[in-house]
Amino acid sequence: MKILKNNDEERRKKKDGKLKVEVAPQLTARDLTAIAWLVEQRAATLPQLTTLLGYLGAGEITLRRGAQLVSRWEQLGLVERSFVWHREPAVLWPTTAGAKLVGLPRWRRPAVGTLRHTIATSAVRLRSCRPWNDRTWLTEQQLRELLPKGVRIPDGAIVEPDGVSITACEVELTSHGRRRVREAMTSLLAARSGDNDWFHYVLYLCSEETIHQCKAVRAELPEHLRARVVVLACPT
Repeated sequence: MKILKNNDEERRKKKDGKLKVEVAPQLTARDLTAIAWLVEQRAATLPQLTTLLGYLGAGEITLRRGAQLVSRWEQLGLVERSFVWHREPAVLWPTTAGAKLVGLPRWRRPAVGTLRHTIATSAVRLRSCRPWNDRTWLTEQQLRELLPKGVRIPDGAIVEPDGVSITACEVELTSHGRRRVREAMTSLLAARSGDNDWFHYVLYLCSEETIHQCKAVRAELPEHLRARVVVLACPT
């Protein structure tokens, strides 16, 4: 697929009296897959996208190479890059054009106030659903369409290769109080699909601020429910 800026086949500029032809960057199948991933996750850091591109290619690539690949997307107007936090990696999110490219007609830039949570959720997906483990990730939007009304919508879910075992994933970076955590946890555990549990397990990925609280709520559950809840530190 060849996508060109301004719908021109080529951009020509005169330099030193000579005609110089500049051809806009081309997108590969790997680019399209990575951009679709970014659209689903709404935002990711440059190191995260570099890791993803390595997974989708022949193996691990350097951060410099990742930046070069992502720069092509920027040149085509498909993503934006910003240094949101001082001395932290650049964050990238799709533009409206990038979203439309992979079939999403409407797009809204992620809010800065929830950006750390969005980035953390991207880290969870990147760590848990690698191409070689055949797990599938369900986004929050997909879960909103699949789950029964009234059920808590988790930040994402991991579908095992059997297509049946599903783990709800909740990213907890900020403390909201034990009561809200308990209500969310029990709602996810109670979700049903016919005679079966919708989620076999519920995984809480926590910051240092929230991990003790989530572990305490888990400890208060009946034993048969406690066995279905896992509380871990959130990956970076």
